[in-house]
Amino acid sequence: MATTRGPGRGSSRPAAKRPAPRAKAASAPRTAARSTSSSGSARRQTPPHLWRLGALIVLIGFLALFLTPTLRGYLDQRAAISKAEQQIAAEQEDIARIESELERWEDDAYVEQQARERLRFVKPGEVAFTVLDDTGEQLSEPLPGMTPLTEDTHAHRPWFGQVWESVVTANEGLPETDVAERP
Repeated sequence: MATTRGPGRGSSRPAAKRPAPRAKAASAPRTAARSTSSSGSARRQTPPHLWRLGALIVLIGFLALFLTPTLRGYLDQRAAISKAEQQIAAEQEDIARIESELERWEDDAYVEQQARERLRFVKPGEVAFTVLDDTGEQLSEPLPGMTPLTEDTHAHRPWFGQVWESVVTANEGLPETDVAERP
């Protein structure tokens, strides 16, 4: 067997069996890298942050699936409450308006005014006049010194006048009416 001497030393060992310190340090990472790459190609491991991200997405999906009907019910109830509050406010305004009208009816002067306008009542000793034109209708143009008539005045005629007008209207055009008018 032949022995080789290393540079500067007198050694009887073969050079191949004697690793240099630098060569050992340089070759160690290469072998580690080779072993990792050879085992990594056989099975790849998913990094833990991707597992966590996937679990978070699944959790959010389940929460959305289960909370959507609950949230929808909550929003529907809030809308119903808001609508009910608006109705309550409108009814309170109506109540206030009706109460103020009721207070006006407590005043004797207002009651007298309404009786004169709506029912054509007069006090004892007063005389009420209704001016009619040649057709039997109330005048739409006021005479001098009279207040003008409005549509509201015609709408608030006494009930007996409205009944008589309906009787006259119902009889118009009937043959009995025409015979009675001829003599």
